[in-house]
Formats: sequence, structure tokens, C-alpha cells
Amino acid sequence: MAAFQPNSGARRRQRGISSVLFMLLSGLSLGAMVFGAIYYVRGLQSQSVTVHALTQAQLKAWSGAEAVRQHLYQLGAAEAAKLTVNQAVTFSALSGITATVVDVLAADAVNCGGGTRVGFNITGTSGGANALLAATFCAKGNGGTPGATGKIPAVNIKGNLQLGGDLKVLGDAQTKVVVDGTVNGSGSLTGISNLYATGDITLGGSVGFDILFSEGNINLSGSALYSSVQSMKNVSLSGGVSVANLTANGAVTLSSNSVTALNAIGNVTTGSATIGTLKTKGNVVGSSLTVSGDAQVAGNYTESSSGTVGSGNYGGSLSTPNWNSGVKMTRQAGLAVNITPLTSSTVTTPSFDAYPYKALANYVFQWVGSDIKVTVNNVNSITNGTYFLKGAGSTNDYLCTTNTYNAATCVAKICQGYSDSNTCFAYDNAAKKWSIAGTTMAPGVAWFEGNVLVASGTYYNTFIASGDISTGGANTTYAVNYAGYANTCSNTAFPTLAPTNFCKASDTSKLQPVSAGNIAFGAGGFVGKVYSGGKINLSASNDVYGSVLAGDDLTTSGSTVVHGYVSAANLASTPTGSNLGASTSIDLRNLPSGFDPSDTAATASAPMTATLLWSRYR
Repeated sequence: MAAFQPNSGARRRQRGISSVLFMLLSGLSLGAMVFGAIYYVRGLQSQSVTVHALTQAQLKAWSGAEAVRQHLYQLGAAEAAKLTVNQAVTFSALSGITATVVDVLAADAVNCGGGTRVGFNITGTSGGANALLAATFCAKGNGGTPGATGKIPAVNIKGNLQLGGDLKVLGDAQTKVVVDGTVNGSGSLTGISNLYATGDITLGGSVGFDILFSEGNINLSGSALYSSVQSMKNVSLSGGVSVANLTANGAVTLSSNSVTALNAIGNVTTGSATIGTLKTKGNVVGSSLTVSGDAQVAGNYTESSSGTVGSGNYGGSLSTPNWNSGVKMTRQAGLAVNITPLTSSTVTTPSFDAYPYKALANYVFQWVGSDIKVTVNNVNSITNGTYFLKGAGSTNDYLCTTNTYNAATCVAKICQGYSDSNTCFAYDNAAKKWSIAGTTMAPGVAWFEGNVLVASGTYYNTFIASGDISTGGANTTYAVNYAGYANTCSNTAFPTLAPTNFCKASDTSKLQPVSAGNIAFGAGGFVGKVYSGGKINLSASNDVYGSVLAGDDLTTSGSTVVHGYVSAANLASTPTGSNLGASTSIDLRNLPSGFDPSDTAATASAPMTATLLWSRYR
């Protein structure tokens, strides 16, 4: 049987189809290669953009880390410890950076040497890419502003305060006087914008305040203008007193006074007075009372003479003389007069204890046995230690290593008397009282056990006593921070006795402020649970450049100018009250840099540092 032979024409057609299929497959392969190449190139471009964006985001994250470190450097350990978890830290000058607190540990002795350890999540963003950096820092030193949770009052008195003579507050339009007690005053009181008292306020003479607030009663007489008078009890005005805005939770009594706007929850009783607008939830009894504007009286309105009311309403009854048609009011039964009652504020409570400052003092004066001993700390050219206070002849101005004066065993003279034969220091053991009188003494913080009289002279010192402090003669005292670098670190009378905690060898132009150096005078302290001393009496002629802190009562007399804040803590068991009298000025103008009258904490200065402990990307 013959074998099958395919048709030659069919074979030619099959060869044509094969060629077409080959060309088609070749074209598809070539197209795939081209499109693959295009995709690859585009992928490389996208990858390049992504890598660039991520790199920029990482750079921003590290910029944020440095910004956080600088922020912690400014805060210091104490303020850094106040940061809270999930708290955001923003940087207005940096874009694309956010930072959030994730961990805070104060007094970390293991990782931070007793400083504050703070962990952050820091995010850098750029071109849609994010980089998250977890970084932990260590903040050390005393940064920030201790105690600055609000404006501290320039005059802060616990206990009753007597104001007399000529009292001025200069240089601070927002000066506030806070008294946890009663206030009584007369004479000329100027420059005080805000007086707050927990007890009654009674003022007369030529006085005037922007804001007067009492948790008790307010009684004003004399001739003065008050912007705002607010009492949580009753208000009584007499004489030529004028008030712009008067508010009382209780009753108001006026006599020939002028009030622009009066709001009283209690009754209002007036003589020949003038009121702009009147609102009361009680009754009104007037005699020649003029209300030039609107009156809203929830109770009865009684006018016994020629008084007038421009317009208004009353809820009770109206009683006027038949011939008086000037009281233009309409009865509105059940009239509701809305007056928000005044409420008390939190009162800043002052306090002072001399003993924590003892460890910070450059000179500690104590009577030990039959000797005066001085413990020296942080004074250039004097080795830290305890010395005898001795002198040649009748002087006691030298620090000596033996209990008798010998030029070979005395390391330094620390005070200049009026002459070489006059001593600066004297001590009355029976009265436990030190006396300092001369021209000047070595600068620094001077701490005394007992009472101190700082008499005539010019001193660049912070004086702190466990007992009472008084001044005499013509006294000028500069707190160390106020004194500044030249008077403290380059003192011409004592050029080799610079206090090294204030004067750093690394900076020969600027003082290193210490909180205690803002104090000019500080008195009183606790012995166990019993408070002793604490009375400060600034008499005669005083120029005080620094804050004055009395643990008990403060008295001023003569001509006294204090360039700083004053406080009296009323901590003694039998306080007598404070008295700011004669010519007393609180001058807060032109305070030097490095001096903060509100920062008087008993803390040692420590250099501020902030370091990165560890970090990782997340």
C-alpha cells in the first residue's frame, strides 16, 4: 500500500503561518522588553525620589533631636521633670518636625547622674516620607524659673498689715499686694495696682488702687479714685471717694460719693451720692441719690428727697415725695436681677526658713563656746573650712586658724571698719546678737546664727539670719546677684576673695546667678517644729537692692527703698503684724540682668546640661 503524501500547496501555506507566528512572537517579546525597560527606569526614578525624601525626613528628625536637646538645656532638671507623657513639644521655627514626650523620670541616678531622664518620639517629614526617631535625653542643672507658675506678688504679707506715711511702688504697672489678713492704712499710697486681702480693708487719706478686693468688708474714706472695688461682704464709702466699678456680695453704704457702676447683692443705702448704673438684688434707700443711667432693683426703691433716676425697674414698691417726679422707674413684679457673686482666689502663702541656706553660704558666723567661728565655703584664695574670727587690738575682722590673732596664722581680712582701729564685727552673747558696722565686707552670702544688726556701710552681700534682722544708720545693701560681676568678682576692697559659686573662672565678664543671691535680707527659721526669729526692721536710711524675706513680721521706717520684692510669713507663735510706714518705696525699675526678685529658692547653682543618652529608628 502506497504511503500518504501531503499536498505541496498545504505545506507552503503552513510555512507562511509559521513565519507569521514567529514574527508575532518576536514582536511581543521585543515589546515586553521595551515596556520592561520603561518600567525599570520609572522604578529607579521613583526609588530615587523615595530615598531622597526618606533621607530628608531622617535629617529633619535629627534636627528635631538637636532642637529637643536645646529645649531641655534651657529647662534644666527641675523644669524638665514637669513634662508629661504624650505632651507635644513644638518648634515654631522648624517645619516638618514634631516631638512627643514618651517617658519622664526625675532624679535618675542610674542613667542620668541624678538628673531628669526624658524620652521623646521625634518625627521628621519630607516629601511624603516619615522618619520616626526614638531618643532619650538627660537634663541636669537648675534651669527655668523656679516657682514661676504665675505672677508672684511684689508685696506678700501673711497676717495683718498697717500702711502709713508715704508708700510707693514704682516701675511695675501690674504690681500686686497680697495680704492674708486685714489691711489698715492712711496717708499717701501710690503705684499699687492691685490689693487683695483675706480680711477687712480700711483705707483713708490720699490713697488709690486700680483693683481693691477683700474677702471681708471694705471701708474707704478720704479723697481717692479707685478703678475697681470688690468685696465678698459689705462696702462703705465716705468723704470724697470715687469708684468706677463697685461690686459687693453684701450691702453698700454711700455718703456723698460717686460710683460709675454699682452691683450689690445686698441693700444699697446712700446719702447725696451719684451713681451711673445701679443693680441690686436688695432694696435701695436714698436721700438725694442721683442715678443718671439705668437702675434695676429687685426689692423696694425709696427716695426721701430730691433724688432722680434716669430709667429703670423695681420689683417691690416705690416710695418718693409727692412733689418728686424725677424717679422714672417702672414696677416689674418678680424682677430678677442677675449678679454673679464674687469668689475668693488662691492666696500665695509666703514662707522663709534660714537653715537650708546655711549650706549655700560663703560665710557662716556662729558663736561656739567662747569663740566666734566662721565656716568658709567657695571663696577664692581661702581653703574651705572653719576659722576663728580674730583681730589685732580691738578688731575682729580676720579669719585665723588659731584662736588668737597671729599674722602668720590668719588667712584673710573679711571686713573693713571705719578705720584700722575700728572693728566691723561685734557679738553680744547674752542677746545672741551680731553687729556689723564699717565701710564694707567681703562679697558673698553671709549666714548668721542669731540676730543681726547691719548698720552703716555699703555691702555686696546676701544677709541671712536664723533670728531677727535690723538695720541702722545709713545702710546700703546689694544682694549678690544685684551687685553684679564687678562688685562681686572684681571687688576693689577684696580683690582676692571672690565667691567662686557666683564667679566662674571660665567667664570673666558675667556673674553666675544663684537663687539665694537674689535675697538682700532673710530672717527666721525652724528649730524642729518651733519657729524662731523672723522679724525684719528696716529703720533709719536704707537702700536695699534685693528681696526682703521676713519669716515673721516686716517693719519699715525712716526712708527705705527696696529694689526687689518683700514678704512676711507670720510664722512666729505670737506675731504682731507688719507695718510699712514713714517713707517706703518698692522700686522695681531698671532691675539688672541676672537678678530675679521672685526667685529666692534655697537651691545651689548647677550648670545646665542636656545630653543624648541613646536613640534608634522606629
